[in-house]
Amino acid sequence: MNICVGGELDGQKIDKNVKTFKASEIDSSYTTDYYLQIYNRDNVQYQFWLPVGSNLHEMSKLVLDILRAPKN
Repeated sequence: MNICVGGELDGQKIDKNVKTFKASEIDSSYTTDYYLQIYNRDNVQYQFWLPVGSNLHEMSKLVLDILRAPKN
């Protein structure tokens, strides 16, 4: 999925082949650093970008809400 959860890029899909990136690469006024977090649900791996320093438990709740949302 490669969706950013939280920070200035919240909700945006970012396709990068790295483990971390700075939002300032997208817009120089942004300050958030993101790291790649992989989630496994029903034997399918999903990748999300989470802000460095964020609460992993809280971010995981948001990710699960995204994964549970009906697909349209």
